[in-house]
Parts: sequence; C-alpha cells; structure tokens
Amino acid sequence: MSGFFGIRLARHLKKMMKYMRYVFNDHFILVCVFLLGGLGFYYSQVLKTLPENFIWGRPIVLVFWLVLLQIGRIATLAEEADKVFILPKEPEMNTYLNRAIRYSFWLPIVALFLMGGMSMPLVVVSTGWAFSTFFYFIVMLGILKASHLRLQKYELYQVTSRERSLWFAVWLATSIVAIGLSLYVLPLAGPLAAGVQAVLFYLVLKKKEAAVSLDWELMVQKEKNRMHRIYQFIHLFTDVPEISSSVKRRKFLDPLLNKIKKTSQNTYLYLYARSFLRGSEYSGLFIRLVLVAGVILFFLKEFWISMGVSVLFIYLIGFQLIPIYTQFDYMVMTHLYPVPNGQKKQAVGKLVTVLLLVAAILFSLFVLIALPDFKEAAMVVVALIVEVLLFAKFYVPYRLKKMEA
Repeated sequence: MSGFFGIRLARHLKKMMKYMRYVFNDHFILVCVFLLGGLGFYYSQVLKTLPENFIWGRPIVLVFWLVLLQIGRIATLAEEADKVFILPKEPEMNTYLNRAIRYSFWLPIVALFLMGGMSMPLVVVSTGWAFSTFFYFIVMLGILKASHLRLQKYELYQVTSRERSLWFAVWLATSIVAIGLSLYVLPLAGPLAAGVQAVLFYLVLKKKEAAVSLDWELMVQKEKNRMHRIYQFIHLFTDVPEISSSVKRRKFLDPLLNKIKKTSQNTYLYLYARSFLRGSEYSGLFIRLVLVAGVILFFLKEFWISMGVSVLFIYLIGFQLIPIYTQFDYMVMTHLYPVPNGQKKQAVGKLVTVLLLVAAILFSLFVLIALPDFKEAAMVVVALIVEVLLFAKFYVPYRLKKMEA
C-alpha cells in the first residue's frame, strides 16, 4: 500500500504543480513581498517600543504557536471509490496512512519554521534568551505537529465524536505544557516534554486503532473537504474545474441594473454588468480583494506603505477584472447582435472604471480613518483617483488589444 500511496501522490503533485504556476505568478509574488515587507517594518517598529522582559510576550507567543500548530491536515488522497475497491485492503491501510502522515508533515514544518522564526524577536525581548534557542523551539514544534497528525490519523477510525474531542483536549493540554515549559522554565524542556507526549500518543493510539475499523465515509469526506479548501484558494487566481461558479438572482441589485438604459448602445454594458452582479466569479474576486486590502489599510499607520498597498490593490483588482471581456465569446447568439465590436471594449472599460472607483472610495475611507495626518491621507486619495483614470484610459485598451491579438 505504500507504493499505491506513492502513485497517488505523484499524480496529485503533478496536478498541483500545474496550478502552482498560476498561483505564484508575478503579481502574487509582488503582493507577498510588499505585504511581508510592510508587516516586517511594522513589526520591527512595535518591538522597539516594548520594554525589557515584556510580561505579555510569552502568553502571546504561546497562543501564536498553538495556532500555528493547527496548520496542515493529514492528506490521505482518499477517493470515493476507495470505499468499495480498497476496502478489502483495510488491514494494510496502516502503512498507507503512515505514508500520508510523513507527506503531510513537511508543508506545516516549513510554515512553522518561517512563522516561528518571525516570532523569535518577540521571544528574545520577552525572555532575554539568545536567538540560538530557536533550535529547541523548532524541534519542539515539529514534534508537537507530528503528534497532531498522529491524532488526525486516529480520528479517521470508527471512534465517537466525544472520544475525538477528548483526545484533542489531551493533545492541546500537553502541548500547552510543553510550550509553557520551553518559554517559562528552560528551552530544552520543551522538546523533552513534546517527545514524551509524542511517544505516549504513538503507543496508546496504535493500540486503540487495532481494536476498531476505519471510517471510510469520514476519511473520504475529510479528504474532499481538504481538497475543496485548496481548490478555493487556487480559484482566486485561475479557473478550477472542481470549483463551479454559482449564479444567483440577487433581485436587490436590480436598481443598479436599471440605471443602465436598455438601448442598443448599452447591449454589452448591460450583459457585463448583469454577469458581474449575478455571477460569483468576478464579483467574489472583487469583494475578496477589497476586503483584504481594507483590513490591511485599516491597520497601517505609515503613509508610504498605505500609498503602496492601496495603489497596488487597485491595479490587481483592475487586472483581474479585464478577462470579463471574453465572458460571452462562447455564446453564438451574441455574435449575431447588430452592434459594432468596439462596443464590447467600451463596455468593459466603463464597467472596470466604475468598479475601480468604488474600490478607490472604500480604500480612501479606510486610509482617512487609519492615517493620523489628513494631508497624507488626502494625497493617497488623489493618487487613487489618478490611478483609476489612467488605468481606464490607457491600460484597459492596451490589454484588450493584446487579448485580441
């Protein structure tokens, strides 16, 4: 069964790699670099204001590390047909699931290494220990994550929800003890306590698993849920066949559509506006990006970072909306409309301009609230308006011309 998991894993990785080139595009990397740079700058400024032996530092780090340990679920790669075709192989599924645990361990450990490293300055300020103690902390977090995955494997068996909750409570309590010992007593005490926890979990859960059968329905459903979350994330960047866009009536938005005169000059504008408001593909993307940018801008106090983030998100929203131009290309009837082809470009330009202005107004409100200096906030507002006008006047026609080439 280990080889069988390897075959499925190779197929899964091949599929994910196909999507990753769309996710990690230049724009996403640019946003990540900008956001991480801004957060790093803000974090460093906050650390400078903290007193020595900051009393709340250790509890904050403890909670932060516990949250980090929740990252990553066991990837069983189980499929619907397994309930029938793999069922006779259940006695060998332990090997299969152990391989799944090993595969599922590496991505969380990378996240723990990066995020745990980011929390080290706060640990140093709070405890007075050296940065070299990070080695003990990362070993402890890695062991705790391994036992967390081991617990997730046990939850795939036919056990009651009460027992699942009980074992998770035991894991959580022992993890708090291990992290607490490492932060309050001695860094080396954390890995030792985590090691004891991992050994006990391994021995006890192995014995309990031998007495029960796998819950195939639950295992398949958990894997479906896990993959659905991954596809939802990828869907932010590209179309995913596994995620279908929904269409809803949304009658309450009819007043907005009624503002568009029903004349032949507005044929495509009406179609694009209706598609945006009733579909979830572009409206969902627009709402998500506006919310993300709004939350970031609300907490930013630095003028240049606010300026950069708001300008960058306006560009990203506009860039992601332009493909709506091809929304009706597959409909034969639209090609019979007695309207000039140039009307499509004008309609997309108008729609993108209106939506970017709405986003710019919302961003301006957040900036005006967050920035302490009104003049600096006003400069950001002016920059956003200028950007929207330039984007609609020059960049949208350029991109549409390139799409037709």
